[in-house]
Amino acid sequence: MKQYVSSNQLRLVGKGWEIRHQLRKLASTSGSPHPTLAQYTDNVTARRQPASKRT
Repeated sequence: MKQYVSSNQLRLVGKGWEIRHQLRKLASTSGSPHPTLAQYTDNVTARRQPASKRT
């Protein structure tokens, strides 16, 4: 399974059961009870940017 994350999108490539498993895993690791995709991509891209470019 492959996972690609950019500033406002998440692309999961794999079998259906792998994608469902990964989405459940992402939902369980977030801090909020009902996370949105936007919250996840914001968190991931903020961690990936170098410290000098964060705003």
